[in-house]
Amino acid sequence: METRKLLSIGALTILVLALGTALAMWSETLKINTTINTGEVDVKWSEWWCSDKGPDPQGEGYNNEEGKDVASCNVEVEVWDDEGDAIKLLVTLDNTYPGYSVDVYLVVDNIGTIPVKLYDYWIDIGEDVPLIVYLEIPEDTQIEPEGSSTYVLHIEVLQEAEENAEYGFEVTLVFAQWNEVSG
Repeated sequence: METRKLLSIGALTILVLALGTALAMWSETLKINTTINTGEVDVKWSEWWCSDKGPDPQGEGYNNEEGKDVASCNVEVEVWDDEGDAIKLLVTLDNTYPGYSVDVYLVVDNIGTIPVKLYDYWIDIGEDVPLIVYLEIPEDTQIEPEGSSTYVLHIEVLQEAEENAEYGFEVTLVFAQWNEVSG
């Protein structure tokens, strides 16, 4: 029994010494407080103009040798965002006729803090609309913050256009942060 008592006292002594050593250990803790501020993807239309600045421009196969100035092209802001930036333009072509062909120059500004690229675009034009419409896209669509890029919207009235008719379409451009867009 005495041996047992001695073993129990010895084990208890070792336990107290180990606990005492652990409690006597000095320590210091380091922490990191982190703040992450994200950037902003933000673009706007900043400038726009039409190629029709005098005699009516003509499509291939048509001519305006007499220098007639019959049709007109006008671009204005249709929608402003909450920050007062132009985000939707209205292009109006008046008194057009088959062969009339105009280019609308559209400048996109990157007013955000992150480089952007053109992610996608589409032209929503109905069936049997007698127009040729396409968008000329810059070879490199990346726009750095405070930078800009010019797109050209080409519109041509075809022979099938009816007199006193109204035709329309919508163009949408979607920009995203540069590292989300391939190419």
